[in-house]
Amino acid sequence: MEKLLIDSRMREIEKEKLQALNYELVSLEPQERVYEEISSHVDVFFCKIKDKLVAEKEIFSLYQEKIPNLIQGKTILEKEYPKDIAYNVCQIGDYVFHPFSYTDPVIQMLIKKYSLKKINIKQGYSKCSIAVLDKNCAITTDKKIADQLIKCHIDTIYMLPSSDIKLLKKDGCYSSMQGFIGGAISRIDQYVIVTGDLNKIDQEGIIRKKIEEKKLILIDFPDLDVIDYGGMIKI
Repeated sequence: MEKLLIDSRMREIEKEKLQALNYELVSLEPQERVYEEISSHVDVFFCKIKDKLVAEKEIFSLYQEKIPNLIQGKTILEKEYPKDIAYNVCQIGDYVFHPFSYTDPVIQMLIKKYSLKKINIKQGYSKCSIAVLDKNCAITTDKKIADQLIKCHIDTIYMLPSSDIKLLKKDGCYSSMQGFIGGAISRIDQYVIVTGDLNKIDQEGIIRKKIEEKKLILIDFPDLDVIDYGGMIKI
């Protein structure tokens, strides 16, 4: 059974669906080093470059036995931006997007090892801001990122930012902050998994049409609010 790394605060209905798809779930518990809304977000504490998974330096020892071949990063995250973005790097095909003066050194090493092309952007929450559908297709609500994706000849869906993407605080309460589309949409194998009802953020059906065009399988949760959990990573 393959494993998925997820936010421990994910709703039970979502966890049950992922398990029904034959994934074993590895949950990231909230960490106090960063602010509450992102404290158990997978894309904040882990970064996957090609087939290598890098964990934040302090998280590493907690997940070393659960995740085979996990690599320890060198950066310890802190609450204040940009000290919380070192692992929030987005790879799309042969391109990697991030403000690279803040990228963890181990991730930098992997980028060099695989001869990936670095595209420097200002948005430090790079992975949060981009939902990757495949190696040449992505969705973002950040216009400047969209412009960079297009320059790289990546098939780009630009959506207006949506207040319908929620972030969690304690006890399942919503934050006043707005969530990111990359943390609410994940491509896992042949599935595109939306943590909530896609219609709430895709009223025109643009994302749904692209998923169908690529012959991928949409998994979403009708009538549920869309929550940014920091995405999920296949181990």
